[in-house]
Amino acid sequence: MARETTHGRHIIRSMKISGEWNARAFRGKVAVGIVHSGATEEAAILAAKAAIDASHAVQRAARGPDGFPTAVEVRAALAAISITDGQSAMLRAHLLAPESIMTATELATAGGYDSYVSANSQYGALGRKLAEELEWNSPAFNGVPTWTFALATGADGDSRVDMEAMGYEQWRWKLRPEVAEALND
Repeated sequence: MARETTHGRHIIRSMKISGEWNARAFRGKVAVGIVHSGATEEAAILAAKAAIDASHAVQRAARGPDGFPTAVEVRAALAAISITDGQSAMLRAHLLAPESIMTATELATAGGYDSYVSANSQYGALGRKLAEELEWNSPAFNGVPTWTFALATGADGDSRVDMEAMGYEQWRWKLRPEVAEALND
């Protein structure tokens, strides 16, 4: 009889086959890594957990100076989360925009939304799902996380003062290179 155990965002399924215990990690319905065997069920589960932890350590070590996940991590996370048609349209437009830079108003138009407020809400919701899947903490402004930073950074600096000093009336988002690479593959 199969048993399920959780480890972070993974489910580990274990069962005895031909007298040997086997365990394998899953992320949703997708198998992750190899089947681990052990003399006992606990040994097989511990081996699967150790493999997950080792994989996470390698991924975190490969992250850039700001700690943002790699394109490989982003690609896997995007495949694991639900994305609406409007969010998908915004992502695709952002990727194809000159220098991958767009304002929230432009993102709204691309996603079929009426205003930048809707775009901020939808792109922020997508960013939050991505950040949570990646186990990455988005920067906060005035104590509130700005989830869009999981998808993009400020194209003109990190503040409204920077933006206005450069002569722009609206905040411009630059798609993160890791997200762009993940979308291009």
